[in-house]
Order: sequence, then C-alpha cells, then structure tokens
Amino acid sequence: MNKFLALISILYLNCAVAKNIEPLNNHSLEEFFTDEKASHTVLERCISLYSAITELTKKKYPELASEFYQIANTLYPYGIISFSKTREISYEEAEKFFFTNVNNLTNLYIDEMKKNGEKNKSYFKLSFIGDDLRFCHEVTKSFNLVISELNNE
Repeated sequence: MNKFLALISILYLNCAVAKNIEPLNNHSLEEFFTDEKASHTVLERCISLYSAITELTKKKYPELASEFYQIANTLYPYGIISFSKTREISYEEAEKFFFTNVNNLTNLYIDEMKKNGEKNKSYFKLSFIGDDLRFCHEVTKSFNLVISELNNE
C-alpha cells in the first residue's frame, strides 16, 4: 500500500511539473543542506537547468556544453538518493522517476529559454532562469565543498 501511495504521489508530481517551472528564489542554501525535500527539489531543478543549457549550447559552444553536462552528471546520483529518501522507495525505483522528472523539467527549461531568447535575445536576460542558474552555481559550489571535506576526513 505504501508503494502504491508513493506511485500515485509521484505521478501527481510529474503532472504538476509538466505545467510550469517555479523560480528557485524561495529556496536557500541553508534549506538545501537541512531539508531533504528542499534538497531533492533543488537538485532536480539544477540538474534539469544544467541539462537544458547543455542541449542549447552543444552545437555552438561544445566545450561549455560539456562542462554543464559534467556538472549535471556529478549531481545526478545525489538527486536520485534524495528522491529515494523523500519518497521512501528503492534507489532503482527512484532512478526511473527521477530520470522522467529531470527529462520533463529539462524540456520545460529549454522551451522557456528559447522563448526568452526570442524575446530578449538571451536565454537568461530579464528571466528568472538567470537567477536560478546563479543559485544552482552556489548550490553546486557548496555541495562540492562539503563532498570534498567529507572525502578528506
């Protein structure tokens, strides 16, 4: 029964995610490190944003795209672990749902960035996406620092 409820809530979340992207400005670094649910949301969104940037820049700026791809792939397993914890499901189940969520969000970011590019001649200018990218950069930097410190212990 618990797995059934988890599946229903995940499907509901997938449908909700498919409609729009909310800016990350209601999250903080402190919340990211202290609240597993917030951590999951931020990881999922940052991975999706990095993936969208990878897709949109890979032809014209392949080296830049490669850097964003590496960042997304570094965070990806931690996003799955966080998803598994918040939904109380196995890593394997979480991996499937997480992939779907990230893929959906990546496509939403791509659409939003393309619209903004047509309107403002920039993917980020006058858009919450630039703010999200700055926040994701801070999250990634802090996350890498914590991982590095844990590895040195």
